[in-house]
Amino acid sequence: MNAKADDQPAVFAYIIATVEKGYRLVGSVPWVARGHVFFGPYKKNMRPKVMKDDYILGISPSGIGRRRVLLWLQVADIISFAEAFRRGNGKDGTGKLYKSLRASGRNGERDTKPIHIKPRDKEVYEVQNGDPNRYEHILGAPHEDDWETDIRGAKDCFLIGSNGSWVAGKDGPVVTSDLVDLIATGISCGRATVDNPLTQNARGKHATIVGDDAVKLIHLMENLRPERSLVNSAPDNNRRCSCSRDDDDDDDQCNIELH
Repeated sequence: MNAKADDQPAVFAYIIATVEKGYRLVGSVPWVARGHVFFGPYKKNMRPKVMKDDYILGISPSGIGRRRVLLWLQVADIISFAEAFRRGNGKDGTGKLYKSLRASGRNGERDTKPIHIKPRDKEVYEVQNGDPNRYEHILGAPHEDDWETDIRGAKDCFLIGSNGSWVAGKDGPVVTSDLVDLIATGISCGRATVDNPLTQNARGKHATIVGDDAVKLIHLMENLRPERSLVNSAPDNNRRCSCSRDDDDDDDQCNIELH
């Protein structure tokens, strides 16, 4: 399988676990605020591999209906969770945008927003270098039991989508055979189909498409933008986040192997 070239973007494809009937996204990732797309505490083994200008392709899970692309994100910037929290301190439009991404922790109520931790020292917001001892979990935010593993070491990365990124619900484009053929180039064993784009039992895994195949996939997705995309996320804050249980584990090869 071809390795990623430094001068070419890669596409990371995965199954979005937190999707309910009607293609309703209910988790903290992906998150949309005022049309801006963010990728926070999920895919803890995939996130550190994603570089600036790479793409993330999120597909609906089985049992919802026809497989659809619900996320197309080009990475414009990668910052630490501390920096993401710090940006919410500003009084301008950017500050208000990032403040809206913070879990509130009011009265301990569940809040599935993507900034689920904050620096322990409120006056210091420099890059935290993935040290959980320098963070604390926000009461009511997702991943209360395992937030440390979300951000330890190189996993302390909060991804910001470019202006062309989008999240869709029921209007997301249907997965086609052409798309599956390109995704299959990032899969080392198992058979990718329209019904199972990342092979069977792929929930929690991810595939990496590189080289000319990545370029072809990016061009294909340019023509698949939905007529309507989400402007703001509307998660179910009464629902316990299940994405940690479905997160990827590169050490668990199981019966499929994905990059």
